[in-house]
Amino acid sequence: MKNKRLNKKSQAWISDYTLSMLLFILAALIAVKIILNGFSLNTEFEELKTDASEISEILFSEGYPSDWHNDSVIRPGLFAGRKLDSTKVFNAMSLNYSSLKPKLQTHHDFLIIFEDPDKDMIEFDNSTVSKCIIGSSDVTINSTLGVPFDDCHNPVFTSINPNNMVKLTRLAVYDTGSESKIIKMVVYAWR
Repeated sequence: MKNKRLNKKSQAWISDYTLSMLLFILAALIAVKIILNGFSLNTEFEELKTDASEISEILFSEGYPSDWHNDSVIRPGLFAGRKLDSTKVFNAMSLNYSSLKPKLQTHHDFLIIFEDPDKDMIEFDNSTVSKCIIGSSDVTINSTLGVPFDDCHNPVFTSINPNNMVKLTRLAVYDTGSESKIIKMVVYAWR
């Protein structure tokens, strides 16, 4: 009689153990699947974010050589000292996009604009031409009514899927000649 009771207890214990082990394995498999899916969905976003950050890091330097011009640029930095250099910005805006992409070490498309504190785009010019973007020509720039088309207002990303885009904003000191002010450098990267 005593032997039968022990045998029933052992059977109950083994079935409890088996059921709990199956539930644990199922929970572990579900957790691993969730973790792996989370990583695979964010790799494209992380890659774009890293690219935008690297572009901004290169541009936030003095460049190489430090007094570069369009034909001599190896690394197109936009700063002189700790301030944005308008001549370097204009030179970068004048560079051919297909030659600028490898200098910024990116395979993704990009656009860089500068905004003043009122969120208006800043135009950089030499004595004859004004420019307001560095990067892809796939993006159009709106102009306001009654103002010539070369006046820069708000980039329009109609041909680009916003789900495949990253926007990174950095602050810079810009010396306008009469005063220094804080402006935004906005980097868009997309695939």
